[in-house]
Amino acid sequence: MHLLEEGAPVFSAPETADAMGVGRNMAKSIGWWLQTLGLARREGRNGPLVITAFGDVIAERDPFMSGLGTWWLVHSAALTSRSDSTLPWFFAHVRPPRLTRAEAVDLLQADMAKGRPKPPSLRSVQREVAVMMQAYAVPVPRAFSDPEDNVGSPFHRLSLLRHVRAADRFEREEPTLTPPEALGAALSALGLNAPCHEIEEGERIDIPVTDPRLARACGMFGRDRESLISLIAEGQTLLGKDLMAVRSLAGERVITVQSARIDTWAELHFDRLGSRSGEAA
Repeated sequence: MHLLEEGAPVFSAPETADAMGVGRNMAKSIGWWLQTLGLARREGRNGPLVITAFGDVIAERDPFMSGLGTWWLVHSAALTSRSDSTLPWFFAHVRPPRLTRAEAVDLLQADMAKGRPKPPSLRSVQREVAVMMQAYAVPVPRAFSDPEDNVGSPFHRLSLLRHVRAADRFEREEPTLTPPEALGAALSALGLNAPCHEIEEGERIDIPVTDPRLARACGMFGRDRESLISLIAEGQTLLGKDLMAVRSLAGERVITVQSARIDTWAELHFDRLGSRSGEAA
């Protein structure tokens, strides 16, 4: 992101790879992840990457991306930025809580084939599953490695998925502490049916607890409905009822959120922490 701020060329360019100390393929992969996670956008089909407003906030407020809350915000952005990645598929609420690798490949290939004249190749689908699961699923048991090597994905810190290596099976896990701002960003996007970086701000969104949009949020954050409602109630205490609340309307519980873009929610998060960077609180 700091290279983008400095006007770096496309990430496949040799000089960009050299500046990061990686090969050209790795540099291209980093550029793809920046775009997928909503931290950068591409100007035109083959244009260079440009840092987004959300990426600017992260680069300024948590430049080393050390905060747990930062990665929850990035996760929220990745699932609601409407990039062309399959990442949201893996966290859909209709997905079974346990899937072997083979089952995940079969399901994803079937879904990707819908509406296409030619289905995706098996190898490309296997690669999609491998990339996403390596990014998110914590291996069990963990392979021994020197902590100094820092070989794990930062998304492992969210504890959303685990990979039971003996059975090559992926399972839902108990997530770590989720900041209310990450929930607010996702509910804003789901409530207005818009990408998280293109939200019309300041609108009141009412989502009944039985609404399918709340079910989608449950899948994104690895919670059942009651657990998610409890998190939103905690968010009401931390942020105030004007931003996020659980209310009763005509005898039905309703989630109310004030809409805002992902970069606005990120600013609120770091302002609440009261520091340049830090852990979610």
